[in-house]
Amino acid sequence: MLVTKIIPQKRDTTKYNIYMDGEYVFALPAQDMEYFNIKEGKEVSEKTVNFIQKSLIYIQAQDKALHFIGYKMRTEKEVRQKLTENGFTDEITDEVINFLIKYKYIDDRQYAQKYIKERLRFSPRGAYALQMELLQKGIPVEFCKEALLQTDFSEIEDALRWLEKKTRGQWPPDEKKRKQLYGFLQRKGYSYGVIKDAFEKMDQE
Repeated sequence: MLVTKIIPQKRDTTKYNIYMDGEYVFALPAQDMEYFNIKEGKEVSEKTVNFIQKSLIYIQAQDKALHFIGYKMRTEKEVRQKLTENGFTDEITDEVINFLIKYKYIDDRQYAQKYIKERLRFSPRGAYALQMELLQKGIPVEFCKEALLQTDFSEIEDALRWLEKKTRGQWPPDEKKRKQLYGFLQRKGYSYGVIKDAFEKMDQE
């Protein structure tokens, strides 16, 4: 395989992006390039390239992923994005993701359940908003719906707490304030029916 181009990385100036036969293959630091005698215009055997990918690059990608998830739970999409940003190929990324899933380092179903519980604990949201947030993080829609069904929470009770907090017990609010509160709950992801029921309960009380 012919080394057609070597470019210094912008994100990590200690590494160089290496292209062979016109395509990006991996990134290496200068010492590894020197060890494997990788230079522009020079042929590198397929055996050497495979060894580098399987032994060096895969381990680098795995270490990067494990460090990324070491202090915070991540979704599969987030890990993929991180590895891509760091210049790892789709093939290497897939191998690392498969490893992480196999050994439960990443678990999108479990992530969805924990995310919803934490969100409801610190900053309640409606079911719609919670699902949208999870979808943006790459969680499959079936995991989102499953997690919502398994979580014990009442949207109406959460909406009532927001109304009480926002009005500080001063009820009923004037028409302008009612509209503001309605818009606030909408932005929190509560449906029209939930908001309507919450306002009715507050009016009754």
